[in-house]
Amino acid sequence: MPNRRLLPELLLLVLLNSCNYPSQLDDPELVNSLRFSPSAFDSFKSNTEMRYALKIPVALNVYILRSDSTGKEFLVKTLAINAAESKGSHAHTWLGDTNDELFAPPGLYIGVIQIEDRRFQSTVLVFHY
Repeated sequence: MPNRRLLPELLLLVLLNSCNYPSQLDDPELVNSLRFSPSAFDSFKSNTEMRYALKIPVALNVYILRSDSTGKEFLVKTLAINAAESKGSHAHTWLGDTNDELFAPPGLYIGVIQIEDRRFQSTVLVFHY
């Protein structure tokens, strides 16, 4: 039988080991000022930048997605994979193209920054004249 004096210490140790401590990656302000500039563009004539600021250095992925009429999302363009970004302001340029190097059709697109299992997003409108 264990020493009864050690039981409180053992219980505390078990409780501490089962706790999940918050990480800096859990901060809701990890990514801020996320936007496209311009927020609407004619990809035949110009491009747009996905701009954002990071609170801490992280590795991230940047994608452009599009939703169909059912709400299902499809990958349009990969802008960055496992990019090591420093604290501060950043931008990724999107030409309005797809991974197949074709012009994306007119419509609303979703720019996504993924950090581990967290997702931050903004929208941009593509039009053609």
